[in-house]
Amino acid sequence: MRGLFARSFVIAFVAFASFFGLEFFLEWRAAGYPGTADMSWAESDPKKLVDVLSPMARASNNVLAMLIGMIGLAIPLTANMHTPKLIEIFLRDRVNRWVLTFIAFSAAHVLWVDYIIGPKFAPTWAFTLAVYLAIAGWVILIPYFFYVIRFIDPSRLLVKLRDSAIDVVNRTAARREDPTTAQPEIQKRIGQIGTIIIKSLDRNDRDVAAEGAWALKVSLDAYFREKDRMPREWFVVDRADFLGFSDEALEMLTEAKTWYEMKCLQQLELGYLRSLHGPADVVSVFSDALRVIACRAHDHHDEPALRLAIRFFNNFLREAIKSRNLRAVYDVFHQYRKLTRNILDRPELLREIGKHFVYYAGMAKMSGMVFAPHLALFDLGFVVRRAYECASPAAPGLLREVLALPHRTGEDLHTFAVKAKVILGGFFIETKKPEEAELVRKNLSDVDGVEIERAENDLLAADRCFFEVTDRQLNLEYVPEERREPLHQFCASLMQRGS
Repeated sequence: MRGLFARSFVIAFVAFASFFGLEFFLEWRAAGYPGTADMSWAESDPKKLVDVLSPMARASNNVLAMLIGMIGLAIPLTANMHTPKLIEIFLRDRVNRWVLTFIAFSAAHVLWVDYIIGPKFAPTWAFTLAVYLAIAGWVILIPYFFYVIRFIDPSRLLVKLRDSAIDVVNRTAARREDPTTAQPEIQKRIGQIGTIIIKSLDRNDRDVAAEGAWALKVSLDAYFREKDRMPREWFVVDRADFLGFSDEALEMLTEAKTWYEMKCLQQLELGYLRSLHGPADVVSVFSDALRVIACRAHDHHDEPALRLAIRFFNNFLREAIKSRNLRAVYDVFHQYRKLTRNILDRPELLREIGKHFVYYAGMAKMSGMVFAPHLALFDLGFVVRRAYECASPAAPGLLREVLALPHRTGEDLHTFAVKAKVILGGFFIETKKPEEAELVRKNLSDVDGVEIERAENDLLAADRCFFEVTDRQLNLEYVPEERREPLHQFCASLMQRGS
């Protein structure tokens, strides 16, 4: 943004200087190329300079008044819409301080030159400087106006807050800033990003909310790169940092060294909670950002941060179920499933996630969200297939979790759940795992042949693209061409056993 301001100022300066220079040259040539003495009042009547400076003083004062008026209106109004800390951020900005100081100095300088002119004293250098400063003030006005407009743009504000947080981390890692002073400073910046996210959602400004979520993700990316270099004092937190946390919670945060991740993910969760009752498509912004953060923690071998992100995934699921927001449940299960693709080398985590799927599927069922457990079954079935493909030790346990999810309630058969298990059985036929295929057969032994045949026909006829527009768009019932024959064989074995 400062680069844009500098470029626009240079363009305005060159344009003004070229026009004024051309104008002077044409007039000078038309007057017969007069000398310096003929063009100056300094020698013949110094008091005339006062008459020239008077409108210049008014012009400088007008520039200053315009800037103060614009700032006095734009900054408080924008601060009320986004974050009250905008005023502090504005005053900290070097461009704002330099421009306001320059304009104030120019206005004061004109008055000073006006004062020192005497009947026989013409301060020509000071007079010339006053003229140039007044012109420069008007030259800078338009670029600075656009700079202020860009400055109060919430997207730019998020970038400044994000970069400021990253700068604090870098300075602390390089031992250029005391951790005890850096902690509250960076907490303030992260909190301001969270405030902008929430206020944006209150106005249904989805783009800014998404940018805020991504700003948190980028700040964590930078932090993961520097975390190993942070001083020991950085990781110590107290009650003032997390109001409401118990002593045990604060102790665990200090031990796990995850207070910074906790702060960022808390802001992400606040935005997610607000989105549950707002624009439906914003939910995916927060769940996707959480998945990426978890993947980055895994890439940096940061076990505590990864487990913290998984706990927030569970929070997301719980809140979506409490609000009975099926679309949110659908989306969070999807992002949770995508996370498992990146941690297939972590069997203990895969087992835990499988248990979480089953737990929240049961919670959704108890809340009356009949379709949510079926979504969990499909997504967990996907995790099972990936686990078997990479020969993960967690695969058998995950299969037991899938089969534990019911496909009927009393006399009510859940066709969608049956299809998910049939797809899994076909996978085991394809990959030549007869024991696992037999486990699925036994699990489906209470489904009659008519229902199995109906499920097979639906699966084989399903298009790849779902017939409605969804976040995933892929039809959950779609079976790729190469897997259709094994699925048919599995269904045939089921019907043969039933007969």
